[in-house]
Amino acid sequence: MKAPLRILVAEPKDFSDTALQVLRQAGDVFLDSVSSTVELTHALTEFDVILLRLKFSVTGQVLPDRSRCRLLAVPTTGLDHIDLDACAERGIQVISLAGEREFLRDVRATAEHTVALALSLMRHLPEAARSVQQGNWDRDRFRGNELFGKTAGVVGLGRLGVLTSGYFAAFGMRVLGYDVRDDVGPSPALKVATMERLLRESDLVSVHVNYTPATRHLIDQAEFTQMRRGAVLINTSRGGVVNETALLDALRSGRLAGAALDVLDGEPGIDASHPVVQYAQRHGNILITPHIGGNTFESFEKTEVFIARRILSTLGIEDLLGPDR
Repeated sequence: MKAPLRILVAEPKDFSDTALQVLRQAGDVFLDSVSSTVELTHALTEFDVILLRLKFSVTGQVLPDRSRCRLLAVPTTGLDHIDLDACAERGIQVISLAGEREFLRDVRATAEHTVALALSLMRHLPEAARSVQQGNWDRDRFRGNELFGKTAGVVGLGRLGVLTSGYFAAFGMRVLGYDVRDDVGPSPALKVATMERLLRESDLVSVHVNYTPATRHLIDQAEFTQMRRGAVLINTSRGGVVNETALLDALRSGRLAGAALDVLDGEPGIDASHPVVQYAQRHGNILITPHIGGNTFESFEKTEVFIARRILSTLGIEDLLGPDR
């Protein structure tokens, strides 16, 4: 009799019980936190299916020459942390949330986080809260700016760009949108023909593009020069989309009033030596969160169940899924 599949949930903290029930229809499921790339390499020789989040960059150096794993599942839309070519060379199929537009319509955590970052930056919320904790009550020190009446520029009119445009519009903002594609769907944003116009007219620029070689340093020195003086930048896409050296220059010069980032170039290997983190330690016009845009209990539950069902479907046992698949 054929042995059951061995399935590893390599980042099991708070993993969905419902998703586990689905996975157990396919084989034996192991909840075992993988703590290093060495352990991940070993796991790839021991398990048929592995589920990861964002803890590791799966490069050719991590992948063993002979991998037992034939299916790598990640509940993310971005795949810049996975070397797809190296996986294909070793016969490993990668499944993710990329392109799952219908399902992702109701996964809104990153769009909500974008608005939270914008409000926190413009109203100085982290600094104000810390000041009160230190025993101060100085309301005049933290006078901020409203979203209402401002112009938001949304770069990238995919799912998250459209959702974020709607949230900004609900605050009474004028919303401009730019996308290199001509076939983007309806959006609350007024689509403009050039990014230069968007940057020139926006008080707040929010970036929502996929990370590819074509979008690396999409926001660079030239783009910061084109931005309205005193504007702010929000980035919840990927760190490499923004040239961080140019970003720090724009902040130091006053061209940019502030920035709020949920992503940094080089993650997950970020520590106190990172130049942007060092700047944030000494300046109050930048806010950084550790890529928590999609990190909500609701979004994890939805995406993990969806990916578990995709695993069964990919394995050809979707008849076990029942009417909700």
